[in-house]
Amino acid sequence: MKKKLLLILIAFFATSVSGQEVLFNKIYDNNIKTVLMYVGNDDTTMPIWDLESRIHLTLAFDNLGEDTKDYYYTIIHCNSDWTPSDLDQSEYIDGYFEDQISDYQSSFNTTINYTHYSMQVPNDYMRPMISGNYVLQVYESSNRDAVVFNKRFMVVDRSTNIEVLIRNLNETSYFYNDQELEIKVEYYGNDFYDINQNIKVQVLKNYNWTNYLELTQPDLIKDKEFIYNNFNVLKFKGGNEFHHFNTKNIHYVAENIRNISFEDNMYHFLLMENRDRTFEDYQYVPDINGRFKIDVTRSDFPHTEADYSYVYFTLKMDVPMQQGDIYVWGGLTNFDFTEESKMRYNFEQKAYECRLQLKQGYYNYQYVTLEKGKYDFTFIEGNHALTENQYSILVYYHDYSGGYDRLIGVGEVNTKLNL
Repeated sequence: MKKKLLLILIAFFATSVSGQEVLFNKIYDNNIKTVLMYVGNDDTTMPIWDLESRIHLTLAFDNLGEDTKDYYYTIIHCNSDWTPSDLDQSEYIDGYFEDQISDYQSSFNTTINYTHYSMQVPNDYMRPMISGNYVLQVYESSNRDAVVFNKRFMVVDRSTNIEVLIRNLNETSYFYNDQELEIKVEYYGNDFYDINQNIKVQVLKNYNWTNYLELTQPDLIKDKEFIYNNFNVLKFKGGNEFHHFNTKNIHYVAENIRNISFEDNMYHFLLMENRDRTFEDYQYVPDINGRFKIDVTRSDFPHTEADYSYVYFTLKMDVPMQQGDIYVWGGLTNFDFTEESKMRYNFEQKAYECRLQLKQGYYNYQYVTLEKGKYDFTFIEGNHALTENQYSILVYYHDYSGGYDRLIGVGEVNTKLNL
């Protein structure tokens, strides 16, 4: 009887854990645009706050339309896999559990009216007390069921030193142009229990959560140093540099823009056509690894003076794909795959086409295929060992006494500086 009861409890626990919802970066309201979260004033950084640091994180977003809405927010502590942790908010929040976003401004001299909202984390009313993964959840009119978007950020309590070495597999075949990593994690402090069994390392390429790599066991342990050097596991496709365009000026055609028009009280930017780059030779072109930066010519306040316009993407292909879909992807789509960013094939033009409503600025993007739930970032863009990529290393420790995953180390490495 006891054995049967134990099996029932185990099954119930497993079901409960597997049923937890993973919280993604997600926008649920079509009027919410340009959601950014970054360190201090650098809007191209990954949102990671050092515990007790005086430098804050900044959240910014726009709501299209003339009406100013009341938005509230809270923060949710998560496990390393971005499922909500079992902690009560009182265990990780110092201050209020909910607060209103009170800093907002109306757009100025734009054809598309919007309200720009911004706030800082931590602030005088809400402050994370422990490290780990967090999701900042914004909702309308203090109604937690009316969520308009989720935004991930992290809090780190640094207790490790991280070293990363990168080498490339520059084979003659187009299908073996990979980048391999070797990671060394040295920890300090004496409050870790059985750390070699409770440590977890995640590796992200270009801040992409879609296909991050997770390492649960070190390949070598030396004193207080963990080494991960299994190249069969620690391997990423090099991919290719991002496409880019700049819409900061509505009066002249900048690089990679074919035409600018003004119709229906709105600006329209037609980009230069793109083609399949699978078998093209590698060419280094500086980029910001998929992100974007809001910018307007001769403006000191681009966040409220930048206009919204339609940007048109064209991918030339003689025939459509027999299976799967193609998406425009990057920071401009919130690194998400949505109906808006899915391309449609135009048989007359022999091209895939897509239109996105974007704020003026400098943007990176790529074309990604999706078939039966599997993403391919190289099918159209190509794969090269020499591609410049940014890798982020996140080190987690499961604290049994606290009952949560601590983020105890963060490191970054750029392949251009290491290959």
